[in-house]
Amino acid sequence: MAQIAFDRMIDLTYTVDADSPREPAIGPAKLYHTATMAQDGYFESRIDVSGHTATHMDTPCLMYADGYNVGEVELWRLTGEAHKVDVSHLKPGDSITDDVLQAWEHAGGSFPKDAIVFLKTGMEALFGDSVFNQNWIGLDGPGTQWLVDRGVKLIGTDACAIESIWGPRDGFPSHHTFLENQVPIIENLRALDELPASFQVVVAPMKLANSSAAPTRVFAFV
Repeated sequence: MAQIAFDRMIDLTYTVDADSPREPAIGPAKLYHTATMAQDGYFESRIDVSGHTATHMDTPCLMYADGYNVGEVELWRLTGEAHKVDVSHLKPGDSITDDVLQAWEHAGGSFPKDAIVFLKTGMEALFGDSVFNQNWIGLDGPGTQWLVDRGVKLIGTDACAIESIWGPRDGFPSHHTFLENQVPIIENLRALDELPASFQVVVAPMKLANSSAAPTRVFAFV
């Protein structure tokens, strides 16, 4: 097996706690101490958390009844070469269009088929501000299709959602396009500014049965 040469590892994951990034409609993560060192001689906890909390993965069964769930993601999608697409010149509320992606490509950006692609929007800098959950930078329909047509195997973003137009009334368009094409989605990545243009990555969602999403540990080798 080939070895990965690297100088350091970078954690791209938000910690799961009451302050984790999450959709406004989802309650905060709760951690209960079910045993303590003082009373029981050991320390144990129980968690109550939505699968869409903090850095997390969405899988096809979120939108399609016959889609695979987060416990069924094939391992080949979860590791390998990843590429950062830097669109942080956009403003909150802007869309990542196919024109934006083509401009990135014309400026020298590229990735091969079956790559993992992370979108660096810069929204991490606004975490804690209402803008983070209300006016983020995300893909539009043509931008989403541009990425699918180039054969990405996993897509991620440092924003709270992958699409710029989001919600039941809008139909979650990018979710539908990626998940229909079997491409899982990572939302709420962090520390993308520490990454070079390409790097090796491991994406490790909790292996939950019959769940459309799960908190996910993501770390890069650079």
